[in-house]
Amino acid sequence: SLAAELKALADLKADGTLTPEQFERAKEAVLAGDAIPDGPADGDDDEPPGTSANDDVEDAKRENLGYMRFWSSAFTPFEKGTLGMLCPKDHHLEWREHLAASKQHDGASLRDGLNGTYETEIVFAALILGVNFSVFFSAVDEDAYAAVRDLRASSARFWLVVVGYFSILMAWVSILGVYLLLVCIAPVSDTNLPTFIRSSSGMRCLMAPNITMVAMFYSTLFFYLLAVLVPSEGAGVLIGIAMFALLGTFCVMFTFMTPLNMAVNAGCFADEPAIPPMDLAACTSDDVDRALRKRALDNVARFG
Repeated sequence: SLAAELKALADLKADGTLTPEQFERAKEAVLAGDAIPDGPADGDDDEPPGTSANDDVEDAKRENLGYMRFWSSAFTPFEKGTLGMLCPKDHHLEWREHLAASKQHDGASLRDGLNGTYETEIVFAALILGVNFSVFFSAVDEDAYAAVRDLRASSARFWLVVVGYFSILMAWVSILGVYLLLVCIAPVSDTNLPTFIRSSSGMRCLMAPNITMVAMFYSTLFFYLLAVLVPSEGAGVLIGIAMFALLGTFCVMFTFMTPLNMAVNAGCFADEPAIPPMDLAACTSDDVDRALRKRALDNVARFG
């Protein structure tokens, strides 16, 4: 029957036997009552070279698709700057919008993705809140409070209190934001969840905890540095360790820039494989990385 043939085609597409382009041609042939083509006919110009996932892998192998070209073409001007490097892509609005759009027909999968992300964030924020409280009451003494009362902004003790208290508030606000978000989406049905999340109000609810999480992370980092440097009165060894910690933080954030960008732009959120299993089996890890970068660049060039 027609339904059985379409289901068989969908199964072949799901396991990677058919590419999306081959699936569409086969489906059109079934609906038209023609024989299913095994592949593009001789002289068939409907599929330009390089559109299948297999061609993407081969083209990526031939091209000199380095990281510098990827960074210059796939990253937005904000991401290329220092602030973009310090704010991971998973905290950008684009990440939330792409997640909602890719799961618009699968509310259960969207709910799993949101719950997993925000449950991790609320645990992390609660941990930071407890640690920051302990460090704050251990590191802040009467001299530090006096510097705040006298508004001696040139004193490091003044900033120890201000930054420490700010990090505690950001941790608390992050917990509050995530809690309200989880409570908000809990009663929404799987059918209506994609619609609710894609609304402007829903997106603002998704973004609010991420903004406070970023503020919490960096204020906590500088609070810990001040908590060590202020009592030691700027000991050279501790200053060196602090600079090494900042460099390490930058290196960790820089490492995740490319994978997070590929996850969004290469279509990794979709249920369809970015690289069909048959092609993936013949690829090395470097081949896969190049193929994903090429796919991401092609999508950026096509959709912006």
